Amino acid sequence: MLTRRIGLVAAGAVAAAATCAGPAAEDLGQPEPGPAHTRELLTAPPAAAGEPPRDLLIRDAEHTYPTTSYAGVTVDGTALVIHRVPVPGVGRLDTRLRVRHPELRLVFADARHPRTVLDQVSSSIVADIPYWRARGVAVGAVAARADGSGVRLVVGQVGVGLADAMRERYEFPDLTLVHGEIVPA
Repeated sequence: MLTRRIGLVAAGAVAAAATCAGPAAEDLGQPEPGPAHTRELLTAPPAAAGEPPRDLLIRDAEHTYPTTSYAGVTVDGTALVIHRVPVPGVGRLDTRLRVRHPELRLVFADARHPRTVLDQVSSSIVADIPYWRARGVAVGAVAARADGSGVRLVVGQVGVGLADAMRERYEFPDLTLVHGEIVPA
């Protein structure tokens, strides 16, 4: 009976402390889970010895935003720009990164596509390199843009017809084709 009373008193004290703490005591390390999260979201990853703050921020951003939002990080002067698709709660995630990285100047920008979509399109194009080669098109490089704006391809010849054909094949409008010299390996 005495043990039960102590347990009830302890539980009441914990509940009272949580109620009194208010929003300032909110755990800034974990975003609220929701259906948009397709991977486990973690608190700030531990820093490796000598790891630059920028690299730590990039790893942290990759783990903070849901895969349906995060696109990448770019540099603009002295600021690091975090590109993410605006999804519900993205402002809270931005604030959490600011709190965890006060030593860095952070800017947040909306992206058209999350990294997962860009990587999927890029992988499809890379897998189709033999398909394009059979049609006389040399694809030398494929890269997802860190700002989330689309996928960039380096091809041997740039043409409106090729760009349209690729956009139609991958059902993705934001492909940028640039001319580059393609040298066989």
